[in-house]
This record gives sequence, structure tokens and C-alpha cells, in this order.
Amino acid sequence: MCALSKAYIMKPKSVVRLSLFLSVCALAYGNSAMAGCTPDQYCPERYNNSAREGVESAVVPRVERGAAPIAKSAPIEVQSADIFELLQEGRVHKYKLQNLDGLREFYKARNFQPYWVSRGRPNDDAQEMLDMIQNSWTHGLNPYSYQYDTIAQLYERDGDDAAMFAMDVLLTEAYIEYGQDLTGIRVNPATLKSNKKFWQQPLTTQYLLSLLGRNDIDDVVASFAPRGGTYNRLRKELITLVNEEPEPYEGVLPIRVKGAIHPYEQHQAVRDLRIRFGVGGDSLVYDDALAARVMAFQAANGLKADGIVGPATLGAINKNRRGKIHQVIANLERLRWVPENKPDKFVIVNVPSAMLWAVENGRVAFDMPVIVGRKERPTNIFITEITGVRLNPTWTVPPTIKKEDILPKLREDGGYLESKGMELTHGLGSDALTLDPNAIDWSTVTEDELRTLRMVQVPGAHNPLGSYRVLMPNSYNIYLHDTNEPHYFDTPGRAISSGCVRMKRPREMADFILREKRGWTPEKTQNTLDTAKLHDLYVQNVIPVYIVYYTAWVDDGGEVVLGNDLYGYDDEIIKMLTNLDEIFIPVDNT
Repeated sequence: MCALSKAYIMKPKSVVRLSLFLSVCALAYGNSAMAGCTPDQYCPERYNNSAREGVESAVVPRVERGAAPIAKSAPIEVQSADIFELLQEGRVHKYKLQNLDGLREFYKARNFQPYWVSRGRPNDDAQEMLDMIQNSWTHGLNPYSYQYDTIAQLYERDGDDAAMFAMDVLLTEAYIEYGQDLTGIRVNPATLKSNKKFWQQPLTTQYLLSLLGRNDIDDVVASFAPRGGTYNRLRKELITLVNEEPEPYEGVLPIRVKGAIHPYEQHQAVRDLRIRFGVGGDSLVYDDALAARVMAFQAANGLKADGIVGPATLGAINKNRRGKIHQVIANLERLRWVPENKPDKFVIVNVPSAMLWAVENGRVAFDMPVIVGRKERPTNIFITEITGVRLNPTWTVPPTIKKEDILPKLREDGGYLESKGMELTHGLGSDALTLDPNAIDWSTVTEDELRTLRMVQVPGAHNPLGSYRVLMPNSYNIYLHDTNEPHYFDTPGRAISSGCVRMKRPREMADFILREKRGWTPEKTQNTLDTAKLHDLYVQNVIPVYIVYYTAWVDDGGEVVLGNDLYGYDDEIIKMLTNLDEIFIPVDNT
């Protein structure tokens, strides 16, 4: 039986529309966000044996046409027009063509002869293209965005010239739209604290049309479709989720807990937790048997396996099938934002899992835990280049911290800046004046006045940047750095910073970067640190750094892990795609 035999594709009014890691190949190459692999598909054990092996092992089962039954829409009346006339009108049936200029150029070069029709009937490429559109939902796309129902009806009317001409134009339009959706960002990521300019843009209409005729359509689409191991593994997971029945325990979800439940405590929610994890008994005491199931669940979902049912664990417990489908679609979308081709050396940070990977020559050189921004001050997601390292950095207090954190402390204690080794200045450059913070009545300082003051912490034990700052220019002023408070790496979730990314082993990162500086050695790094003076070291070869947001990855056993949606960005993406009518899940009982 076909893998999708239970998945029903229905016309839009019949379907339940769900309002609804790194392939460090799709990002690049990835496997585990918690182990020694990057969160898309980059696992050294797999990649080093064969770059293709990791991709081919995750190939999504082929779905034959007709495997998913189609609810027929009303019969289509097609205007009696040839391709030239259809393109002159700019409309086929009720659909307004979105790529009209490209279509006109394409068909003009063909003397307005059909591409997908041979001898009055759809050719093999037409059937393959229609199959791909029908099953585009396995990429988290919507077949009906490509006029699937109209094309499918016209496809059956071989011998009808008007129907074949209309089908040909619509199928070319669908190919363009499908190709663009597969190859770049579809939404405005502003609500995700990002900018569209950082991410891969869809292939142009002209380029996509130039590929037609070079090979069979399967090979043409395969040449630009995502190939990352994690991407394909998530597609398989989406198919599985769509075809499986909801778990019986979904009836008790969501389980509600204020605060947290610790082992051996008594709580009303324990009864529902027993049902959720299949642990018998009516006791409201959180006993060892239930705690063991919870800890195994935490480990499998990238959470700290401490048995405590807190907000992060409860969020994972409460995911039903629909929520999991949403999460997979959101991650498929984000994986398509990042180019698959990567240089030999790069760095990637996955914000939700608070992990960093340094990759060189096809291998993960090292990974490390990091601390990322808390929800109120999230770490932005973007791509930039590492240009060097600053040793013994100073720290200029950012405006938000200056207003929300430092000013209240100064109103309590005018000597706060001095106690932290911080200097207060007004103005810039040679015109800057050093001020005595004790001489200022901080209770009367306005926001406008505060903006004119610079608070700078000199190198030393109090400096929150520690001894290392990675130079990586960006408009967000987000960077990787050391910390003078390493104990925070033991904090669950590690989302406590004001946006910048703190590294657990900054010296390792500094050495990794400075290998790109000719004539530099680790001994020179140490000698410079010993001076306790600020020193910027620039490298000859810049290193790309990708700050990404993936909440799904593949563990060492090949299983999909659905992690914590730290900032709620999965929900934001689903909301945006739903508003664009770009989500369709062919299920009959969701």
C-alpha cells in the first residue's frame, strides 16, 4: 500500500486548513542539535563517509499520482482560445496569471506552441509535474496555490485543444510558482526579529523557465529542490504525522500546571500525566514510575532529563498531532531560507537549542553550549561574516540595558558605575567629556538625556564580555562573546541574555577564527590577553556565521526531535502562511 493511501487531497472547501535542522546542507549539512552534529543535517559520521549518503538515506518515498484521492470541483468551462490569445488576455479560466511577462517570453520563443502537450494530449513531463504539484504538501506547500484542481481537470480532457492550451499555460505558471516556493523565503520575517535580505531569495522566473527542456522535469526540479538530509527527514515525518491516527491520550491535552511539578509531589495534573505517558494508577503522587517516563521523554525531546514538569517540558508534553504538523511545516519553511552550498569553514548558532557548531573542511570541528537572548530580548536571526576577534574588549552599554537595567540601579546607588569599573562620558571622540556619576541626580535624568550618555565598561573581571568578543558586523549589534558569569551555563534552556550570544569555550572559538590570520599563533593570543589592553585582530579570510532558528532536528538515531519554540516563532510562521493561504494538509480526520 502506498505511504499516502490514507491521505485525502480535497478541494479547498472540503479540506481542514490547519490555521493551522540545519541541513548545515539545507542550512549546510545537520543531525543533532544536542549531540555533536549541527541541527540541519551535518553529522560528521555521515557526512565524512559520503556527502550524498546522508541525503540519499533520507529520500522521501515517491507518491504515485492517484494515491491520494481528489474531491472533484465543478466542471470547468474553458474559453476557446489558443496560447497566444490566453497570454494576451492574461487570464486562464478565472485565474489571473502572476508571471505574465515571463510566460509571454517563454511561449514567444516557442512560437506559442505548447510545452506540456504532445499530439493533442499531456506528455510525460505534464504527468510528472502534476504529480509533484499534487504532492507539494509534503514540502509544507499548498497544491491549490498552483491551481491544482483546475489543472487536474484539464489534464483529463486530452483531444480538446482549448483545454490542452489552458492546461499548458497553467502548468507552466504552476512550475514557476512551485520552483520559487521551493527555493527561497515566502514570508516577511520582521516579526521573527529578522530581515528578508539575509535569506535565500526565490529563483527568478527567467532562470526557472530557462531550465525547461534541458532534462526531464523530474531532473529539472531535482536540480533546485532542497536536498538536505534533515529537510528530507522532516518531509518523511510530515507524511507519517498526516497518515497516523491521533494518539488516544490527546483527549487529556492540554495538561495545565502552574509553576512546576517535582517528583514525589502531589498534584491534580498527575492523573492526566499518567494517561499521557501510559502509567497506570489513580494516585495523584508523582511517583518513580511516572518520573522515569517523563525523564525518558525529556531526553528524547532535547530537554534536561530532570523529571521536573516545568513550562518547557509541559509545552512538549502538550503537543498534539496538529501541533507537531505545524512545527514540521515551520521548520521546512525556515530550512529553505538558507543556501545549501556552504564554504569550507563557517559557524552556526541555533537559537532555540542554544548550541553552536564550528565547521571546517566538511567536519564539525567542535560544538559548544551558548547562552541566547531571553524572550523579552530575543537574539536576532541573520547571516553575517566573522572578520576577527577583539581581545580584552570594552563594553558599551546598549540603549535598552542602559534604560531598563542600569538607570534603576543608579537611582538607588550613584556609585554603581564606579563599583563595576564603568566610565561615564558625554559626547564622542576628542569632544567627549568624562563625567562623575556621583555628581548627577539620576532621579531627574530624562530618556533624551540618557541617550547622550555613554557607559563603557573597561576590560577586567567585571566586564560581561569577558576576554573575547567575536567581530561580526551587523545592524543588530549582536555578537558572540565570552562571559564573566559562566555559572549561567547551568541554567535550563540557557535563554537569559539581552540578545548577544555567550560562548562556553570562547578561547576555542578565538583559535578557530585566528587560524585565518597569517602568522598568528595561540601563544600570541595569550601574550595579548596578558596585556589587559583592548586589541582587535582581523583575519584575511572572513568566516560566515549563521544565526538560525530551528525547533526540529534529527538525533543520532535518525529520529526527529521537536524542540522548544523558544520565542513562539513557529506559531508566527504558521500564522503568516495561513494568512497567505499557503498551508494545506490532506487529512480526513484532523
